Amino acid sequence: MRATALAPVSVLLSVLAQLAPSSAAPAPAPVTRDDLLTVADYRSVHPDMRDPSRIVLRSPLFAPRGCDDQDLLVRGTSRILGSVSPEVRRRSVSLIDQNVVRFASVREARDLLRRYRHFSARCVGDVDTDDGEGGDVRLKNRAWFPPRVGDQSAGMLIGWFQRGSADWRRVLAVRVGRTVSVLDVSFTDVRPPKDDVVALGELAAERFG
Repeated sequence: MRATALAPVSVLLSVLAQLAPSSAAPAPAPVTRDDLLTVADYRSVHPDMRDPSRIVLRSPLFAPRGCDDQDLLVRGTSRILGSVSPEVRRRSVSLIDQNVVRFASVREARDLLRRYRHFSARCVGDVDTDDGEGGDVRLKNRAWFPPRVGDQSAGMLIGWFQRGSADWRRVLAVRVGRTVSVLDVSFTDVRPPKDDVVALGELAAERFG
């Protein structure tokens, strides 16, 4: 009788043990300056860059929300921004920003790339707006679906036209596991070459491999 009475108790304890939450996965290591591309990396792709200066900040990423190209504040578990500004010349690179964001899960990292794919799939066209200071601006939103880089990649292309001048931004988001690198490459007068931006993305992915 005693063994029979204990049997339901042991079964109950076994069920409770299975329902108990498993130990939490270790927090991902924070991103550091070593996760960013260096000026030497940029010059290996754009050897004509003149006098580039670089700043590094712990800045969040402003990612697309719907058809607004910079609206959603993204922090992840850790993030870092490296911005390189060379001497501006016509028809050449004028600014490169790289945001590196690490997330708690792969799902969150994938969700971020989904926003860039949505922008290229749903938000193509010309938009008349202003520069925030009363000046007229025409934005030319164009689709860009880059080749696969890392585990996953997505992109978009935006032209800024104002008072006879043109600036183009090609954005490439690359995911490796829970880490996403977002490169935002600006050129004057011409569109940033696709192959060069992809080459930078491949260099970024190598750092997370």
